[in-house]
Amino acid sequence: MPTDRKRVDAVVLGAGAAGLAAARDLSQAGLRVTVIEARPRVGGRILTVHDPRSPVPIELGAEFVHGEAPETLAVARAAGLAVLELPDVHEVATRGRFRPMGDFWHMIERMNKDLAKRVSARGKDFPVSEYLESGRVSGPSKGMLRSFVEGFYAAIPERISAKSLAEEAEDGDDESQIEGKQFRIGNGNDALMKWLRDGLDPERCDVRLSTVAQSIRWKRGRVSVTCQGADGTELPGLTARTALTTLPIAVLKAGTLKFDPAMPAKQRALALLETGQIFKIVLRFREAFWEDADFLKERREPSRGDGVGKSVNFLHAPGTELPTWWTAAPVHAPILTGWVGGVAAENLLAEEPASRLERSLVALSEVLAVPRRELETQLEAWTSHDWRADPFARGAYSYIGVNGTAAPRALGRPVDGTLFFAGEATNGEQIGTVAGAIASGRRAAREILRVLQ
Repeated sequence: MPTDRKRVDAVVLGAGAAGLAAARDLSQAGLRVTVIEARPRVGGRILTVHDPRSPVPIELGAEFVHGEAPETLAVARAAGLAVLELPDVHEVATRGRFRPMGDFWHMIERMNKDLAKRVSARGKDFPVSEYLESGRVSGPSKGMLRSFVEGFYAAIPERISAKSLAEEAEDGDDESQIEGKQFRIGNGNDALMKWLRDGLDPERCDVRLSTVAQSIRWKRGRVSVTCQGADGTELPGLTARTALTTLPIAVLKAGTLKFDPAMPAKQRALALLETGQIFKIVLRFREAFWEDADFLKERREPSRGDGVGKSVNFLHAPGTELPTWWTAAPVHAPILTGWVGGVAAENLLAEEPASRLERSLVALSEVLAVPRRELETQLEAWTSHDWRADPFARGAYSYIGVNGTAAPRALGRPVDGTLFFAGEATNGEQIGTVAGAIASGRRAAREILRVLQ
């Protein structure tokens, strides 16, 4: 096992998807690696709860695989995990009436293509909010698109780059993403992290949990990392030939990790990237009453025909405090998850937990047209996680700010063959995703190997 007395080849900061993917590739290539993680667990912003009273794993962090992301699905296949494709059923819920949303993902595609035309015509970037307020979209579509931007990207429309969404349209060759295919890992996303960790070469890789990096002093070919324990006690320092930082951008922006000498170019890149905030609440009921045929018949339009028999998947209710809800489909389970991003999420996170639950039940009551008291009677348990208050995350996931489309690549660029950077924020094409984190970690591992081998 690597020790402090013997300098390692690479010290990896962070044992999330990016850090574990990089450490796995590096150790299997024969390099000596030490991974340090501030939390007492691996996984980063993947947080899976296995409650014996729940029929499915509860995901308080990353949950879905968007599109047929090869990085994530390849790990799932290698680990022998169950990959469940979600039914692509999106409905608008208005005062207890459900109607098909129509071709939801093509509506998003059309918005992104329209943004691409406007960015090209103007010759510069602008916030998505300008497009939403320009008159190009109106009525229900405007509210739906704003809710999508706030929810899917966890973004504030006044801050997110129109060009970044336009580039999705230009790069959108993957039909599965356009069609909106989504998957979840039936075993829980923590199983992905376990497979990555289990693949670390035990003779060459050491994982140190509850170890908080304080500073990195560096010069070409050498880094020194000072650390402390989660309780504030000083820990032995680490020296290595290279360092790979995979910490969330909100943590890097906070300056809790010091670099000596400093790197102004990285600070400029960070300034053009944003951290999205989300509020997510998982409610477990005594029974999945929303699957009852009579319940659905009362709420779905008669014109749907055989659609009445379809399971509820996603319900969208623009204008309500929690505008997005989803079930455990394709699994039949008494679980409903509420979600909101952007400013509305920040407002809810400012409340006490009891108030968050109350406001969630009120919103769900409005969406389903079920009395709030009845929901409370049916409710058996609920859980949530405040990523904004988590000192090792300080937010949910990243998005690109105005004029920031080059920032992910700039943030991920190596420095003097010594400092390397990974994490979902460094992957512009898959920013904010587990797939983007895994791909970035493997990319950084290749960069380190080119220097050291």
